[in-house]
Amino acid sequence: MTTGIRTATRRLLSRRLSVADVIETALWLALPYVVAGLVWAFFNVGKVHHLETLLEAQFPAGGGMLAYLLVAVLWPVYVFVPSVCAA
Repeated sequence: MTTGIRTATRRLLSRRLSVADVIETALWLALPYVVAGLVWAFFNVGKVHHLETLLEAQFPAGGGMLAYLLVAVLWPVYVFVPSVCAA
């Protein structure tokens, strides 16, 4: 059984890929992460608002958008280390 897995893995890794193929694969792999982050940020508006108040001093025009994007990107930190990111 391990020989079949080994052969299949070697065949998969021996394929030539273009830069566009690598970028497309990275985008497809990042899609669930981004969707999960946006959903998490949508349901945790309090954390977004807290970060927005901190960012408005530095970015008055885009503090709200930047806060939402930061919470959406850093959602694993908010989930796994809630004491550090507590509002």
